[in-house]
Amino acid sequence: MASHTSFTGLGTRVAVRTFLMFCACAVVPSLLVTTLGYRIVSASFHEQADNRLHDATKAYGLLLFERLRQADELLYELAGAALKDELGANQLTRFESSRLRIVDITTMTDDANPVTDVSGATDAKDSLVLSTQKIGQEPEVSLTIKRSDGVRTVSIVGALQNDYLWDNDAILLSQAQLCVHLQDGGILHCSGEPVTDDSALTSNWSLFLPPRYHAAPWSIRATQANTALGTLASLRRTTLVVTIASILIALLLSVVQIRRSHYPLTQLTQAARRMGKRRFDTRLTISSKDEYAKLGRAFNTMTRSLSRQFLLLRTLARIDRLILEEPSMALLVKRVLPSLPRLLESPAVALVLQTNEELTAYVARIRSPAIQVFRLQGKTLSALERACGDADFELAAADCMEMSEALACRRVLGLRIDVGTRLAGVLLLSRNERLTNATQRRQARPLARRFAIALGSEERRVTLLRQAYYDALTGLPNRQLFKDRLEQDLARARQTGTSLALLYIDLDRFKNVNDSLGHSVGDQLLCEVGKRFSASLSGSDTLARLGGDEFVVIAASHDLEPAHVLVERLQASLAEPVVIQGSQCFIRASFGVTVYPRDGEDAESLLRHADTAMYRAKSSGRGGMAYFEEAMNREVQYRLHVEQRLRIALRERTLRLAYQPKINLLDGSIHGVEALARWQDVELGYVSPTVFIPIAEECGLIEELGAWALLEACTVFAKCLSEGLNLQHVSVNASMRQLHDARFLEDVGHALRVSGIPPGSLEIEVTESMLADNPTEAAATLNRLRDLGIRVAIDDFGTGYSSMAALSALPADVLKIDRSFVDGCDANPTTASVVEAIISMAHVLGKVTVAEGVETREQLATLRRLGCDFVQGYLFAQPLPGDALAQLPLQVAAWTELLSNCHPRQSPARLRA
Repeated sequence: MASHTSFTGLGTRVAVRTFLMFCACAVVPSLLVTTLGYRIVSASFHEQADNRLHDATKAYGLLLFERLRQADELLYELAGAALKDELGANQLTRFESSRLRIVDITTMTDDANPVTDVSGATDAKDSLVLSTQKIGQEPEVSLTIKRSDGVRTVSIVGALQNDYLWDNDAILLSQAQLCVHLQDGGILHCSGEPVTDDSALTSNWSLFLPPRYHAAPWSIRATQANTALGTLASLRRTTLVVTIASILIALLLSVVQIRRSHYPLTQLTQAARRMGKRRFDTRLTISSKDEYAKLGRAFNTMTRSLSRQFLLLRTLARIDRLILEEPSMALLVKRVLPSLPRLLESPAVALVLQTNEELTAYVARIRSPAIQVFRLQGKTLSALERACGDADFELAAADCMEMSEALACRRVLGLRIDVGTRLAGVLLLSRNERLTNATQRRQARPLARRFAIALGSEERRVTLLRQAYYDALTGLPNRQLFKDRLEQDLARARQTGTSLALLYIDLDRFKNVNDSLGHSVGDQLLCEVGKRFSASLSGSDTLARLGGDEFVVIAASHDLEPAHVLVERLQASLAEPVVIQGSQCFIRASFGVTVYPRDGEDAESLLRHADTAMYRAKSSGRGGMAYFEEAMNREVQYRLHVEQRLRIALRERTLRLAYQPKINLLDGSIHGVEALARWQDVELGYVSPTVFIPIAEECGLIEELGAWALLEACTVFAKCLSEGLNLQHVSVNASMRQLHDARFLEDVGHALRVSGIPPGSLEIEVTESMLADNPTEAAATLNRLRDLGIRVAIDDFGTGYSSMAALSALPADVLKIDRSFVDGCDANPTTASVVEAIISMAHVLGKVTVAEGVETREQLATLRRLGCDFVQGYLFAQPLPGDALAQLPLQVAAWTELLSNCHPRQSPARLRA
């Protein structure tokens, strides 16, 4: 651009291209016309010169021929006179003239010398011969004529005078030379000045002499210098000058016109560049009265419009950033509203929002940067909503309410601010008479939408914060907010050197409420408990719901009020029953308490220790409380270690089953065996089933453990049968979690199919305590087992407090008397009476009894006397590995002898009597 400008001064590339087009339009046609015209004229001039030169050559040749004829006619006349003898000296003188000079006259008789013509013919009467020769530098042309009258022959030789024959004055061409050339190429005569120009014009004309003069033809050659075409040269110079002048004039006029027409374009380009740099204050002034002036005015209008549009876009972008950073309407009003009057070209702009059940109007004026706040007493959005309808609206001064004075309006334009389908606010603008309603609405509508987005975002942010930090059911802080507040309280306690207490609360038997009254009642109960707990706490304490029926309290004032006092107050708040849907719910809670910094210095350890203390309180007796002790932590860590090692043991199959025989008290035979899980770990050593079985139930491993025990026990039992060992059944223990699991029946069926033993050879043992807690659910599964032919035994009978009605309804084949009754039956009559009652009751219901843990002869004697059917214990055999079961028949004799030394077994009939 700069190079074009500096070279032509035109300013723009378009102007340069236009100038070059004008140059092409002016130069090319001019040069083409001039060249073609000059060539045509030059060709015409040359043609005319050639024609003139040819005509001159021909005329000169004819002139020579005419002079020759005149000479030969004179010679004929002279020869005729000689034949008549009339040629005398006077007569001869008369014949000689400036034309002809007589060289020789010869007369002879024909007999002596016959006449021969130049052609070789004889007996010719007349002949004429032309000859040429050089005499010095001058040519001489002579004619020889012979005439005969039959007697004499006269031969006359006459030389033509050069001045007469060549006659230089007869040449009319200027700057030309005429030469007569002989046939052999020699030059006979030249007239005029020699021409040395290589570009000279030439013309040839042949003078044919043989028929008359019996001589070779002469060639007349005319040569004329090219400078003779002076007019053509003058024309060439004139044409060149005129062409150059015309081109220069055309180019000059094009430059002037282009500069006049394209200078506004340069202004437009520069203005557009400034506008591209966001200098929207650019104004274009074009003084011409043509389309460029209209274009300049249109550009100024566009600039103003774009300035407003970009300002609007920047404002919208700033609103968007504010919405993304912090969607707060207060901040948005503070930062954005003051710029809206100038942006919307409105004297005043108001934003009306509903706050605290009343309308609040925020007003910004074009001449004042401050925001005025008006409370519209007694007004609500519903009043404006009636005016709004479903679209934007316009209010007269009478409808402006208190806003008419604030907006200084006669008419007000309003735009709805809708959040979803709800009217959340109104954007009001004072009317600008210079703009149409449509223009003002079009400019303000994006702002109204942004305010709607901001309001919606603020509401969503509040909702999300509540969802993120508050429990949806009770409205209490949730786990996340609880952890944040606990961290803050711990930081404050570290700074002040004070302590705080953490209470972990779990409602006792809350599951029974959900199961019996429904989850809706359980939800209402949780809400009521939360309210009662909140009413019992001080303002500095924090109550949170962690989930389910678990609550937690941060007692920041532990130094002022001990934790057990707060626990008593919370327990007292649950003393009154909770009435929900006409039902009275009595609820109690177990409390676990930890104290900072004694029981932990961070939030995680305090919460974990409080949870541990709560479980200790629940296991010690529901409705109580327990402070955390380090022994609890060691116990929890041990249980966690056991759980981890148990998972590894199940994966690596390092657990084993031991089998304890059941002895028939009638004859000492082996009735069956009970499969007992044993675990010897490389890190923990021997782990008792009383330790790892409850842990497996808690962590969800009991299903996997039970499925393995079933398959292993059935496989070993099948092997014993194949080896000829006479065993009636194998017993495998099952937990309540297994009975509730739908896969339990599949595991049982899989074990039977893989091992191939009959269903009657498998006995499933369940504890009485599990059946007492869930008699209905357990009975369904046990009935399905019995339908398959599988035996069912109730283990630890007597510890579950089963009623007679429940016992009679239980689908069981065997009652196993708990070892706690067996231990004292030989020394304590009361215990013996209980054992006797259990045996009698079982026999009445058609069930057999098995006594566990028989270790002394006295116990055996008592049980046999009371009518027990089968016993098992260390007195007979310890639990044996599967490969040692084949040795059991060897001990039957010893067992029979042992039984013979005891009291005889009473028959069931005697007991029933």
